[in-house]
Amino acid sequence: MLIARLARGGGPYRQGPWPGLTPRGGGLLLAHALLLAGALLLAPGDLDAAARGALPYLPLATAASVATLVLAARLTGAPGAGAAVCGAYLLPRGSLSLLAQTLAPPPMLVAAAVLFELALWLRWYDLVAVLDVWPARARGRVWRQRPWRSRAFSPRRALVAGGVFGSALALLEPPIALLLGGDPSKWPPDASAAAVPLSAATGAAAAWLAGSVSSRVSCRCRGTAR
Repeated sequence: MLIARLARGGGPYRQGPWPGLTPRGGGLLLAHALLLAGALLLAPGDLDAAARGALPYLPLATAASVATLVLAARLTGAPGAGAAVCGAYLLPRGSLSLLAQTLAPPPMLVAAAVLFELALWLRWYDLVAVLDVWPARARGRVWRQRPWRSRAFSPRRALVAGGVFGSALALLEPPIALLLGGDPSKWPPDASAAAVPLSAATGAAAAWLAGSVSSRVSCRCRGTAR
């Protein structure tokens, strides 16, 4: 598998200040974008807008997306890796939907991916650091550089991030689909409302499963490097 081959040796994937990546790290994110494209094809209605509906598309799209994002975040250890994977997928996929009118537009992954990243990586000291740059509070305050703190991947936070992603996607996709001319019978209010908790639960389960798989892949890659 391409991802396992790029992850062999354990990196390095990051270089320089955030969000700098090595060529291997960039290739790993592009490989995850290909994985995301293939995984979303398993959700019914991914290419056909007429067949896309609230259920079962939203929970299945959530599972495919969260599993890929958690795998990318766990292997690279880079904040923003999941959002970068979504961007690398959406650029060609959105262009194809504009060129081919019969092709369904891609799901609304950007906002959900940003919330996923915040839930996965944001720490309390990040909020405290805002005080140093907020104009009203920073006036008259001596600038001090806070020590850099490493951010380790947390399986518990991944569960929360997966649920947040699923909830955000289920809340954003139905109104956008109807705005773009989707069939209202495919997006009834009761099914759209039921998709929110289902997608949240599916996202949390997919995050747990992907975290377990990525831990095994990471351990094998480190063993190969040794």
